[in-house]
Amino acid sequence: MRNIFKTLTVALFLFVQRPASASAYAWGAQGHQLIVEMAMSLLNPAAKQRVMEILNGYPIDNAAVWMDSVRRIVPEWRYMDNWHFLNMDKGQTYAEAGSDSDVVFRLNQVIADFQHPETISPDSLPIKLRVLFHLMGDITQPLHVGYGSDVGGNTVRVKVSGTKFKYDNNLHKVWDDAIIVDGKINLDSLQKYYAALDQDKKDKIIAGSTQDWMTQARSYLPAAYQFNQVKRGTSQISDQYLDDNVDTVLQQLVYAAIRLANTLNSAFGNQS
Repeated sequence: MRNIFKTLTVALFLFVQRPASASAYAWGAQGHQLIVEMAMSLLNPAAKQRVMEILNGYPIDNAAVWMDSVRRIVPEWRYMDNWHFLNMDKGQTYAEAGSDSDVVFRLNQVIADFQHPETISPDSLPIKLRVLFHLMGDITQPLHVGYGSDVGGNTVRVKVSGTKFKYDNNLHKVWDDAIIVDGKINLDSLQKYYAALDQDKKDKIIAGSTQDWMTQARSYLPAAYQFNQVKRGTSQISDQYLDDNVDTVLQQLVYAAIRLANTLNSAFGNQS
């Protein structure tokens, strides 16, 4: 274990020295960073202070994408690879498709940990915080809880060749990347969306379990596949497809931020 943390320390030092860029991390970084930035703005003073103490100078933007970054540079942490997603085909139930290494289970576990933060060891607290940051975002992205038959859209080759935006990758990355870039979603967008929500709606967003949140995200899968998909080769996606799904992506980012802030306010908001 000591060797793991020694390797991690060196790797994370290098990562902190190299700012995240769009080319290196694409929307995966931008979306996660927006969620955490928005959540931080919703924390009460006590919770925000405690989160900053736990981070201990570690950049918030890097903490948001730590789970994606560390597995690329520290093989010992690859055991968390499956924590980011759930593959569940049409007609399956979570009881059939779920496991103790998917995003639904793992997010539920880390939320449970933060319900009793005093039981988390000081050494593991920064790691658990980064896991909470990240998985709260993953579970709201529809294709992170998508169909196993195409691995959450990763095997669906698509090309966006409209006048506004050009992109050649897979369907999963369109939802991770292209929609937010094309829609120019930023922190101001999230704040305006949040400001329009009444308290009843906010209460409904944080209600339920991680399974409920997964089900809510999966409700947008039909819309994700609303394009002319060819059986072989690359399918074309239009500008209109991107425009039609911008509001969904914006909503899901805000939902993740609200749930993250609620978890942290509950954990740390009453400390003196």
